[in-house]
Amino acid sequence: MKIKNKIKKFWDNQPCNIKHSNKKKFSKEYFNEVKKKRFFVEHHIPNFAEFKKYKNKNILEIGCGIGTDAVEFIKNKAKYYGTELSKHSLKIAQKRINVLNLERFKPIFLLEDAEKMEKIFKLKIKFDLIYSFGVIHHTPNMAKVFNNIHKIANKKTEIKLMLYAKNSYKNFMLKNTIYRYEAQKDCPVVYKTDMIELNKLIKEKFKIIEAKQDFIFPYKIDKYKKNIYEKIDHFKYMPKKIFKKLEENIGEHFLIKLKKI
Repeated sequence: MKIKNKIKKFWDNQPCNIKHSNKKKFSKEYFNEVKKKRFFVEHHIPNFAEFKKYKNKNILEIGCGIGTDAVEFIKNKAKYYGTELSKHSLKIAQKRINVLNLERFKPIFLLEDAEKMEKIFKLKIKFDLIYSFGVIHHTPNMAKVFNNIHKIANKKTEIKLMLYAKNSYKNFMLKNTIYRYEAQKDCPVVYKTDMIELNKLIKEKFKIIEAKQDFIFPYKIDKYKKNIYEKIDHFKYMPKKIFKKLEENIGEHFLIKLKKI
């Protein structure tokens, strides 16, 4: 099986965050709980995405998944365009818009390979923001995605991307323990990036506005899966200031802001 087909099959079988609620699947209550859990655990996302900033602006999200971030952009009246490789994830995102009565904002969802972006190129839209959170590191050729972003963006376009960080607490632990895989267990492609790799990807086509690390998952997995947020012992007793410093230095999310040169 070709690698891209393996990737599609993997994410069709287990769309990201699909197990974040035990409510009736794809109900309003289900989607609300998925959102609550995502932003409680990954509380840095709203600050990074700045959902309220893009009212009446053209937003492209590369890899919308089941639409958690998409909904926040759409609720805040962005002109939203979302792409997704997984057909199943895309259908859930579209259903979510219907369940939450957001059709009036006319978001556009496209089944699209980030390494190709053919449908997006045909739209010829000037995007104010190109956003992707935790997606590009799951495609075989990240350089192709960066090249496409360069072609789609103009010099005023804000570009916000989250890639997995190479020098992270999670990676250190996975070398020696069964710390955690979550949905990425057996994922066909998972790249990790640092500043050296980022500079190779941007190849002087982008200016780095900001690049920083954030987020360490501090909870016990068995409890977390039951919606019980009990911290691992060494995090339980760690002062918040120390934990924050760890996130800044060895956080697993590499938060990147770029502008096209």
